[in-house]
Amino acid sequence: MSQQTRAHISIPTDCLPLVAELVTRLGGQIVDEAGDTAPISSIPESERAGRLIKGLRLRAGMTQKTLADAIGLPQSHISEFEKNRRAVPYKHAQKLAEVLRSIPSRFMTPNAETIAAMNGAGEDGRQIYAAPETMYKDLGL
Repeated sequence: MSQQTRAHISIPTDCLPLVAELVTRLGGQIVDEAGDTAPISSIPESERAGRLIKGLRLRAGMTQKTLADAIGLPQSHISEFEKNRRAVPYKHAQKLAEVLRSIPSRFMTPNAETIAAMNGAGEDGRQIYAAPETMYKDLGL
């Protein structure tokens, strides 16, 4: 068994599930201030993209309107993305990632809309990926 050490870190609240997952995968554990092992509940997959967009937007000090203007969409789209009522297509995920300093795959869910967006992403309109599995693998999903 490898030696372990304790560390106290401060991170943005919306990053806690990601850090907790990393710590767990590395063989560590999360301990609360009382010294008890604390389970960290992760964000349900169905809510992940919307909550991440909202968290990163707020951290950047942006309103839905300023984010929408920055990526060239109506404010209502940002609201729908954040409430997970609209899937984020690849072309918008790229713009969101640029503005919010993230990576596109963090905002995307494997679904028909995403596949359609990726299939039309080539400059000449040709299909880039033959199978969704290849696209998801490349995007880290």
